[in-house]
Amino acid sequence: MCFSPGSSFTLAAVLLPAGIYCVSAARKADTRWLPLAIYPLAFSIQQAAEGFVWVGLNSGNQQLVDIAARVFLFFSHFFWMTFVPFSIWWLERNGPRKTALALLTWLGAIFGLSIFLPPAFMAGGLVVEKVVHSLEYVTVQYHDVYVDRSVLRVIYAAIVLVALFASREAVVKLFGVLILVSVLFTTYVFPYAFISVWCFLAAALSLHVTVVMALRQRSPRRAT
Repeated sequence: MCFSPGSSFTLAAVLLPAGIYCVSAARKADTRWLPLAIYPLAFSIQQAAEGFVWVGLNSGNQQLVDIAARVFLFFSHFFWMTFVPFSIWWLERNGPRKTALALLTWLGAIFGLSIFLPPAFMAGGLVVEKVVHSLEYVTVQYHDVYVDRSVLRVIYAAIVLVALFASREAVVKLFGVLILVSVLFTTYVFPYAFISVWCFLAAALSLHVTVVMALRQRSPRRAT
């Protein structure tokens, strides 16, 4: 599998209209689905940012790399950690499950900030390298003193997956299954570029949301 500026920009271009459609469909059918409908739009911005990381690396423009990589890292290290559990909390009706998702949202936000802020703002905290036609984001983490990076990766994946599997909606659980498969695939096939490749695959999988919103728009009252 080969990645490039073209692959990132192409996926971003595909996700942009898909995201606009999802948001429009959610507003018409059921606003409880609105945060989930934002997934393709957010991934579109993230993939466009990575496209500019590629452009900066290929042209030797370090300033462009620094800016674009931090935009990418904002999504990969903080936004999704907070927004995924929040979107499921928003979708959920009242009850203990909603309370648990609220707590998971706060946990994701705190953990996300703890892994985003050091590489984003520390001098030398982030270096981007091209490795086997992929990008590796080499980051500095305060957690490195206490735990192995593999543990951080498990915590990250657990917060996202627990939120998705906690949903009462079958289509959201299915998205969780797809994300889990992408985690396992990336871990074993692309361990050297896990962040970049997993985000690319998750972005592509967010097109699942387009199908979900199309079904919701056709039958807004039907449980999915």
